[in-house]
Amino acid sequence: MKKKFVSIILVLALLQVGFTNMVSAYTQSDVNATKNKVNQATKQQNAIKAEKETILNEIADLDDKISEYESELEELNTKIKKLEGQIATKGKEIEKLKEEFEEMQQLLTDRLVAIYEEGQVNFLDVLLSAESIWDYISMPTRIQELTEADNNQMEKVEKQRVEVEKAQKQLEEQNVELKDAKKTAEMKQKQLVIVKADKQNKAANLTAEQKKLQSQIKKYNDEIKKMEEEIAKAAQNSGGYVGNFNGTLSWPISSTSRNYNYITSYFGNRDVPVAGATANHGAIDIGVYSGTPIYACGDGYVMVSSYNGARGVYVMIKHADNLYTLYQHLNSSSVKVGQTVKRGQPIAYSGNTGISSGPHLHLEVRTSPYYGSEVDPLKYMHW
Repeated sequence: MKKKFVSIILVLALLQVGFTNMVSAYTQSDVNATKNKVNQATKQQNAIKAEKETILNEIADLDDKISEYESELEELNTKIKKLEGQIATKGKEIEKLKEEFEEMQQLLTDRLVAIYEEGQVNFLDVLLSAESIWDYISMPTRIQELTEADNNQMEKVEKQRVEVEKAQKQLEEQNVELKDAKKTAEMKQKQLVIVKADKQNKAANLTAEQKKLQSQIKKYNDEIKKMEEEIAKAAQNSGGYVGNFNGTLSWPISSTSRNYNYITSYFGNRDVPVAGATANHGAIDIGVYSGTPIYACGDGYVMVSSYNGARGVYVMIKHADNLYTLYQHLNSSSVKVGQTVKRGQPIAYSGNTGISSGPHLHLEVRTSPYYGSEVDPLKYMHW
C-alpha cells in the first residue's frame, strides 16, 4: 500500500513538472508574440509619425519659401515704385535742361552772328571750316577771337550740354534697371504661384489632426508676416544711420552668464523643435536662462522694440554698412524705438516668449531689414 502511494505521488509530481513546463513554455511564447506585436505597432506608429512630420516639414519649408518670395516681391515692388518716381523726375529734369540749353544756344548763335555782322572779328573761314558749332567751340582760336563774356557763355552752353547727356544716360540706366526689376518680379510671382499650389495640394491630403496643427502653424506664420511688415515700415522711417562698425559683432551675452556660449540650434536646416517653428533656421539659438542680460552686438539704431505672437518680445537694431541684428523670445526689452545704442550696451533680458521650446536667445543677423537676407551670425563674431 505504501509503495502504491509513493508511486501515485511520483506520477503526480511528474505530471505537475510537465504541466508547469508546458505553462511556462506557453507563457513565454505568448510574451514573445506580444512583444512582436508591440514592436510592429511601434514601427508602424513611428512610420506614421515620420510621414506626418515629413509632410508638415515640407509644408513648413514651402511656407518659408512663400514668405521669402513675398518679401522679395515687396522689396522689388518698392524698388520699382522708387525707380518709376526717379524716372519721372529725371524726365522733367531733362526737359528743363534741354529748354535752358536751347535758350543758351540761341543766345550764343545770335551773339556770334552779331559779332560777324559788325565785323569785329574776322573768323568766317573758321566758322565755315567747322562741321558744327560744337567743333567751333572746341577750337583753341575761339579764346583769342571772342571776348571773355562770349567765352563764358559758350562754356555755359557746353556745360549744359554735358548735363543733358549725363541726365539722359542716367535715365537710360534707370530704365534698364526698372526693366530688370520688373522681369525679376514677374519670375518671382510665377514661382510664388507654383509654391502656393504645391502647398495647397499637400495641405489637402492632411489628416484632421495634421490640419489642426497646420492651422496653428498658419496662425504663427501670419504673426511672423505681421512682424516683418512692422520691420519694413520701421526701415522706411529709420532714415540713414551713420555709425561705427569694424566688421565684427560682439557676443550678445556676458561670459559670466550661465550657458553664455551654449548654442542649441545652429544656422541652417534643422528638425523642427516645436509646431510652428521653421525648419530653415535663419539664426542661432543660445540656451541661456530667462532673465539673462542681453547686450547690443554693435553700435546702432533701435528700429523695433515690440511683441509678436510668434517672435515674442523682440528688438531689431540697425548697424552701419547695411547690417541688422534681431533678438527675440525675450522676457523684456530695455530700449525704445529711435534710440541709439553702443556695442555692449544692455538692451533686453532673455526669456521664452513666442514660439519657443524653452528659454533661449534667438539671434539673427541680416544684410537688409527684410526677411530672406539672414546670414550666419557666427561669420561676424568670435565665438
